[in-house]
Amino acid sequence: MRHTFFFMTAFLLALSAHAQDPESTMPEVVDEAVAELADQAEALSAEETPVDEALAEASVDVEMEWLRHPEPDTVVCPFRGRIDYEPGEIECGLIQVPENREVPGSRTIELHYVRIAATGKDHEDNEVETRDDPVIYLTGGPGVTVESYVRRLKDHRLVSRRDLYILEQRGIGNSGDFCPFFDGRNRAGMSSSDQAEAERAGYDQAEACIRSAIERGVDVTGYHTFENARDVKALRLALGLEDWNVWGISYGSVLGQAYMKVDEEGIRAAVIDAIVPLDLGELMRLPHWHTANLDRLFEACDSQPDCARVYDGLRERYMAAIQTLNENPVTVEVEASELYPEGEITIFANVLAGLPFSLMYEQKNHPALMAIVDGLTRVVESDDRTFWKGLAEAMSDGGGGMGIGISMGMATAVRCQDGYVDTAARFAAEDHELHPILAQAFGDQAVTEEGPARCREAGLPRRDPAESAPVQTDLPVIVANGRWDPITPVALAEYIMPGFENGQLVVFPHAGHGPTRSIKCAGDWLNAYYDDPSAPLDRECVDEGEEAAEFIAPYFRTSLATDALALMGENEDRLKAHGAWFGLSAGISLLAAFILPLAWIGRRFNGHYLDPAGGSRLLVFLATGLAASWMIGLGLAAYATSEVNEAMLIFGMVPWAMYFAWLGPLSVLFAVFALAQTWRRRTDIGLASRIGLLLSSLAVISLGLAGQLWSLWPF
Repeated sequence: MRHTFFFMTAFLLALSAHAQDPESTMPEVVDEAVAELADQAEALSAEETPVDEALAEASVDVEMEWLRHPEPDTVVCPFRGRIDYEPGEIECGLIQVPENREVPGSRTIELHYVRIAATGKDHEDNEVETRDDPVIYLTGGPGVTVESYVRRLKDHRLVSRRDLYILEQRGIGNSGDFCPFFDGRNRAGMSSSDQAEAERAGYDQAEACIRSAIERGVDVTGYHTFENARDVKALRLALGLEDWNVWGISYGSVLGQAYMKVDEEGIRAAVIDAIVPLDLGELMRLPHWHTANLDRLFEACDSQPDCARVYDGLRERYMAAIQTLNENPVTVEVEASELYPEGEITIFANVLAGLPFSLMYEQKNHPALMAIVDGLTRVVESDDRTFWKGLAEAMSDGGGGMGIGISMGMATAVRCQDGYVDTAARFAAEDHELHPILAQAFGDQAVTEEGPARCREAGLPRRDPAESAPVQTDLPVIVANGRWDPITPVALAEYIMPGFENGQLVVFPHAGHGPTRSIKCAGDWLNAYYDDPSAPLDRECVDEGEEAAEFIAPYFRTSLATDALALMGENEDRLKAHGAWFGLSAGISLLAAFILPLAWIGRRFNGHYLDPAGGSRLLVFLATGLAASWMIGLGLAAYATSEVNEAMLIFGMVPWAMYFAWLGPLSVLFAVFALAQTWRRRTDIGLASRIGLLLSSLAVISLGLAGQLWSLWPF
């Protein structure tokens, strides 16, 4: 369920991604298969056959194979050249499987998988013993492509001792993405200043995707969680493995539960993290969960004196700001482009609600949360059009991506058929009544309630809910969750626990979404568990692997980033001119700060005569030194801020940036004194020195004025 700030809009629209044309139909073979399966289900129901047995019998009845080719094919990894690895460290392959095992004669599709080989070395480069029981990682989203996982997990401590396999699920990336232009079709119809119409335009994009796929012969009803689970079994069989360990996070956790039903005998031990219940439970209640997120956030802030003082009353102001955008979305003109051919972007309240929500995913972002909430609130309260202009320019330039690939066609098929859309619609009225401000920000009620019908019209009916009854198993399973997880909260992990006879619930107290992937010690912890799932569980990594966030309070506020983006959209040549102004002034100031002390030392060492300048050189040195310290200090502060969270740079920097910001006006003050003193003593100073001192003083003044213009002063 991984989403970030700029992806929130696409995510919310995709919750109900579906088609509109009621006349569009599936190929006849799919219609016949659906009817046949419905007859089978009815007959099985009449015989009171358990759901799991019914699935197995249906699979036998239609004589489907797990694989269409017994041996996997090796393949050059598609991310070669973009991810750094040595031969043998990472390998890729392909397996062939039926597109829909529930339909006789279904066509064959090809799935891509990756093997990250055990390194035999720990994080301190000590040699360790490798194990022959590999781990299969079940990816999230649904729909996230494999490359981002390989980049992140190739250095995970788990692979010190075990091979890690990652299956790129059907319909994703190199495993047959059937909607590669999901968000790029007919962009002219995507712009609307009305929230409901904008969300319906997202439905239309999904319709175009699914209709096009069906017309090309794709059986979209074969893209759901249980077929994904059968593919995982197929990969195990193709690799010739008797069993393996399972590790799934987010959507991978619900896929892991389905896999336990499909291939229980092939699982040695399992860890599922960031829990999505197999029957979804209350997963889709985003306003409900985000209200709890905000409760947790502001309670933690209140426990820290500086945070409580600086952000006193912020929650009420923040909610009022969201309501302001609910009622009055901001429309900004941008240069017409491929993404926004009509030359305007409307920014809705999901930006305000979505950024803090998404930043809770990764615990490393948590220190910046309060500052970002404050920054967003101030933007709305001040009606900062420059900020919205800058944000719109970033969006129109294609910025704001997740940094990962996602195949929205497969995500749409899963959300419709697995019941995500139905669940969101079921809770829409209740959540809009209980949490009206946040609920409206996350999605229009009427549009959300239209979702299930739109799915069915597109040819993506919901599968039988009985198929997704909670798992009952005696497999050794760890059910893990982060206490700060914004989208799959601990309550959902607790909900599924009764089904795990040999299960253990583990809550990481300060972690966000997927702590077994993000906390450094988690790889060693996972290896220890897989070594002996029956042994007592080590709690040190769980309890001490991550510290509670200390919120940034206060912070140095600057609008440099959005001002630059806004000016880029209005007049790029003017922005370049400002850059040249700043660069030339900074260059001369830094050069003078370097040369003046060297010249003084050199003259002293050589006994050369110094022109009497009445302190001009000292004043210029102080001015240029202060200017250099100002620039270097703010540069370091910007870097430190980005290490916490890059999004915070939109609003400001870490608190100690304020101390360096004061050096800006102070450098100008000294430069003015230096300029005046140099001019007053000009007849006592040699021509070359006089020119250098005057030029250096003017450069510092110029640099300071540029900094003030670009909000790099403390006032």
